[in-house]
Amino acid sequence: MPTADYQRIADDLRRRLAEGEWSTGEQLPPRAQLAREYRTSPAAVQRGQELLIDAGVLEGRKSVGVFVRTPQARIALPVLLPIPDAIRQAGLTPGIEYRSDVKVPAPEPIARRLSVDPDTPCVRTRYEYLGDARPLALGESWEPMALTHRTPILLPEDGPLAGTGVVRRLASVGIRVGRAQVRTHARHPNDHEALRLGITRRTLIVRLDRTHLADTGQPVETATFLLPQTRWELVCDVPVLVCDPDGGEHRAQGAEGSADRQSQGGIG
Repeated sequence: MPTADYQRIADDLRRRLAEGEWSTGEQLPPRAQLAREYRTSPAAVQRGQELLIDAGVLEGRKSVGVFVRTPQARIALPVLLPIPDAIRQAGLTPGIEYRSDVKVPAPEPIARRLSVDPDTPCVRTRYEYLGDARPLALGESWEPMALTHRTPILLPEDGPLAGTGVVRRLASVGIRVGRAQVRTHARHPNDHEALRLGITRRTLIVRLDRTHLADTGQPVETATFLLPQTRWELVCDVPVLVCDPDGGEHRAQGAEGSADRQSQGGIG
């Protein structure tokens, strides 16, 4: 059975990369040029490159082109550690781009997560998380405006407690966050998400939904994060009960401190 054009191109590009024709960080020639070299269509070249992007060999940069990717290990992300902290711990320079909008009506799925009526006015903040100036993750946070209206912490990334996280910000207005719920599942990105993350639609991403709840049980913030599986791995630190010789039980030493440190800022 003959090899499909795109697979032949992917195999040959991989060979040329292994032979050092292009170095790490270098941009590949335009697709039209490669299509002429391979006597095929630009669409076949694009699909061949996408196979190598999925494999972590190449990376696409929106509105720029395709580049040889710098080899990188996956970034370890404890589920309640702020993403910029995880990026920093991986040896990369973290960056964040965001936009907050007020009085945004909560769509029905968000309203359910916040236990409010649909169309309840919220503060919505959209995030793009960067490592060494390259996009690594996306996020979107929702907070009911009723909680922070007419306070200096209305906007999560502006004001006196900008960037300090949900727990500290809400504590400043008398709301004690007692716990967070985290749910994850894997899916493929849509076109817009893939473009922003520099991946293809075939790359799996982990969708992580996190909801902070007050000590009363009322949800006070909910957020969704999109993490390409080629760049991230989730780590869950689970405290265990230690059994004493006399039959008693207690939490393992250090478990509380670890949980407290992680809960200060949340993933965002």
